[in-house]
Amino acid sequence: MKVPDSGMPEQSYWESLFDLPLIAGWLELATVDKPVVEIGCGYGTFTIPVAKSIKSMLYAFDVEPSMIETAERNVRSAGLHNVRFSHRDIIESGTGLEEGSVGLVLLFNILHSEHRRTFLEEASRILAQSGRVAIIHWRKDIETPRGPRTELRPDLQTILDASTGLGLSYQGKSGILKPYHWGIQLTKGSGNEDRDHPGNQ
Repeated sequence: MKVPDSGMPEQSYWESLFDLPLIAGWLELATVDKPVVEIGCGYGTFTIPVAKSIKSMLYAFDVEPSMIETAERNVRSAGLHNVRFSHRDIIESGTGLEEGSVGLVLLFNILHSEHRRTFLEEASRILAQSGRVAIIHWRKDIETPRGPRTELRPDLQTILDASTGLGLSYQGKSGILKPYHWGIQLTKGSGNEDRDHPGNQ
């Protein structure tokens, strides 16, 4: 099932909308010692820098066959061998990965979907204890050149509400990822699962 308002522009323009080194640093990839999962890989914009920064496998999923083909081609051109792609509808079928088997799940520009809890449930299921789910989305406090309608974009409280009861805790790691995005990270099984935050993005 395709997430609404998720069409992709031309690749070079799309990639110009992100500060990739900033986001890679925010992910703290050196601390990840288990496989990484990327749900909605698109062109491989994040697949490539993440795969370059980890020693383990990266499992990349997308619901669009054309995106998988393009991302695979881009990964091959980058000379990477630690990425496995799957054309899969995560909403309908999950990832198919073992429970508690991964260290980081990436949910980038996808949680404006009405099925955001389904994505978070699957992330929690496959994460090992102390693993993290990293969420990035378009900001709703400024005008952005792309992205879904402002009212569809999740803020911090929306994410916390959707993750209630899933064993994912918020430990204060959120913030603006300039120019157009913000991010939040949740940790599997670290207590304070329903911790609130005084301000939304």
